[in-house]
Amino acid sequence: MHEIWFLIFFLVVIVILVPVSVVLYRKYPVHLIYKSKTDLQDMLDGITDPLAVISSSYKVKRVNKAYIALCDLEFRDTIGKKCYELLRKRITPCPDCKLNDVLKTNKLAVVENSPHPLGNGSISISFSPCNLTNESSCQHIVEHIRDITVLEELKISLEKKNDSLAKTTTILKKAQQNIRDELRLARLIQQDILPREAPSVEGLKLAVTYHPITDVGGDIYDFIQFTPDRMGIFIGDASGHGLSAALVGTISKMSLYYNTKEEMPVQDLLYKINQDLLDNIHTGHYLTCFWGIFDLRNSTFTFGKAGHPAPVLISKNGKITPLNTMGTFLGLIAGTQFDQNSISFDKGDRIFLFTDGIYEALDTETRTEMLGYDRFVQILSECNYLPFNKLLSSIQKQLSNYTYDDDYTLIAIETTLPKNAEKTSL
Repeated sequence: MHEIWFLIFFLVVIVILVPVSVVLYRKYPVHLIYKSKTDLQDMLDGITDPLAVISSSYKVKRVNKAYIALCDLEFRDTIGKKCYELLRKRITPCPDCKLNDVLKTNKLAVVENSPHPLGNGSISISFSPCNLTNESSCQHIVEHIRDITVLEELKISLEKKNDSLAKTTTILKKAQQNIRDELRLARLIQQDILPREAPSVEGLKLAVTYHPITDVGGDIYDFIQFTPDRMGIFIGDASGHGLSAALVGTISKMSLYYNTKEEMPVQDLLYKINQDLLDNIHTGHYLTCFWGIFDLRNSTFTFGKAGHPAPVLISKNGKITPLNTMGTFLGLIAGTQFDQNSISFDKGDRIFLFTDGIYEALDTETRTEMLGYDRFVQILSECNYLPFNKLLSSIQKQLSNYTYDDDYTLIAIETTLPKNAEKTSL
């Protein structure tokens, strides 16, 4: 009898439990739940940065291998523990923790720079909202840790280099300012040794334009009147640019000043300036120059040159006469001899003296085509019909399409006395 009742009870249990089990299995498939947790863990472990799912009470719910390694613990020792206990060995939340902010706003928050849990270096931590339940409010966050030690070291190194560069830049700017101040002073000195304007000489009209490409240049010129009817004119061009050329030009100007206290033959003056440069300059720099003396009583011009571009005399009827003599650069060869020559002039004749910078200019558009000596002399000839007071401005207008990479000087002279005319002052 007992066996029958036991059998009936067993059948009832089976009839009741089997349907319930089927319903529960369908609603909560254990093997699928296990598989989903396994897949989630595999996904987390596949990320090389430390990751942890943390509840609102700071308890760790899920971690990946990188997080476990960072904490130097076993998996079983991390789940359910407070995150700040695991990472920092603290008993209270970390000061820079953003967990509560994320729970309130449901928005991502980041700690850009935080001390490394291992003591050396830096980490950045991002806190992302994560809802593991069906509730709409955020209940968990995902903590993502990145090791930025190398980046911070690079940042610090870069900041140090930038600081060093800033200091160097400040020093360079100060040095540049000192150089600019010195160049301005050098320019003032150079301006003081050059005539401020062409002199007024009875029997001649004089005009000059001087164009240095830097604060100081290597071109020099001067007008030296020995007597009312005898005047010398000098133009020179030192090799190089800037201060070195200016220094050579200044020494040459001092030599010219010293050696023209009394008039001497043209070729002798060139010889003496050459010797002065050899005695004082040993760098290979040199000077080209032209020196001539007007004799207004006899309407002659006696001249000599040292490696300098030949000036031209353009008569009032348009005839062009180059003023050529033999002679090499000054300051290179000791004992060099120089020639001199003389020409006569008449009223209205014009003489143009210049340095090579004025015709070695390049066409502004092509930057390859040079003006050249012959073309420049042609421009002088084309402008020669103009009144003297408009002459230089017209020539410069003709040259406005050219770019200059060197200093240049242009001197224009017009004779106003008829040949062999007696001056009233003589």
